Amino acid sequence: MEVSLLQVRMALADARLPGGSRLELPDGPPYPCTDLGPWVGSSFTMPAGDPRLPELHEGGSAPAPPFENLVGARTAWQDPDLSGWLDFLDPSAPNHRDKLLERAVYLHHWGPALAGARRVLDLGCGTGRFTAWLLDQGLEVEAVDPDLRSLWRLAQHARGRPGSLDLHWSTGERLPELAPVDAVVAAEVLCYAEDPARVLQRLAEVLPRGAPLLASVEARWGWGAALDAPSGSLETLLGDGVVQIPGDRWVRTFTERDLRALLADWEIELLLPTHYVKSGPFELAGGLEHLEHVLAWDARLQAHPVTAPWNRAWTVVARRG
Repeated sequence: MEVSLLQVRMALADARLPGGSRLELPDGPPYPCTDLGPWVGSSFTMPAGDPRLPELHEGGSAPAPPFENLVGARTAWQDPDLSGWLDFLDPSAPNHRDKLLERAVYLHHWGPALAGARRVLDLGCGTGRFTAWLLDQGLEVEAVDPDLRSLWRLAQHARGRPGSLDLHWSTGERLPELAPVDAVVAAEVLCYAEDPARVLQRLAEVLPRGAPLLASVEARWGWGAALDAPSGSLETLLGDGVVQIPGDRWVRTFTERDLRALLADWEIELLLPTHYVKSGPFELAGGLEHLEHVLAWDARLQAHPVTAPWNRAWTVVARRG
């Protein structure tokens, strides 16, 4: 389906509550999270940057294979037994500790590149795994996600934090018009994008030369051996690495060669296999709860000739050439 490239405003300033009233917002954008209003915790809507999103949100079918992820997310949000797994910033979520430990692994590798940043774009922000941390550093965050329900939860998690925030309902191919940012976080995003090359083109428009892109993608073999790999996906992993489960998920897994080809126009500062023992094939065998142990085992498994190819993720720092 062809999508018009005309830009649509999609931000909290354009959001409406169910009755049609505007949100009560402090001066901005971005908006100080300490002053977010009483509407936080309510559902709201806003113009969608990608015109396919409203129908998906309301119950439509996936218009293109990558949108199976949104169909699956919509179903999970409506199931009390599954929704807790999506909002993993909630301390009561069953995966809360694991997701924060995964975040810590990424930030260990990305932290030096974030030093000195003031404005950050969190692409595919979800419920705020990285946005919350960035706000806690007092930064300005432009948060973009195609799942409106996740943006509702992100607003809840953002309230009261020291940074400032704006929210945008869109896809990576259809980014809002933004002032330049100092860094982009795209954690586990390009592997779920319909057109990752187009996403990178759009990111290059908001990143000044030399500014970092902090990205991660699903790695081919570690993803296929992980606990959450779906039944019946082995054939695709041996083929082009794209897995599609109708009504549930779609993911493009990457080899190192695939990822370097995608980033051919970027200066790669770091391309590291990670997540062997968190969400990877050695998760149960590791049983690790502390960052220093996870990092140590990641390094050992990366160095071993047998286990090296079994990383769950590729962790990247790249800069515009």
